[in-house]
Amino acid sequence: DNTVIIRLINFFLLIIVIIYGCLLVNQRYKARLHYAKLELLQKQSINLDQSYTKLQLEAGTYSSVLILQDFAFSKLGLITPDAKHIIGVK
Repeated sequence: DNTVIIRLINFFLLIIVIIYGCLLVNQRYKARLHYAKLELLQKQSINLDQSYTKLQLEAGTYSSVLILQDFAFSKLGLITPDAKHIIGVK
């Protein structure tokens, strides 16, 4: 009688240990997936930071008056007006 109760208790404990083991393996698997995704997102963040810095440098370059003037003269064909083309407004 006592051996049957002890075997049932052992069986339930074994089932609990197996279930806990499966849950633990599942949690570790999910943690590895999340860590891999984190690494990927960190790499993307670094790439975006580099692109943003590059764009800031380009914006600074193109906002320069000399660059705009060069673009207007070379690409758009604009010229500096002479005295007869300047009109004063009051």
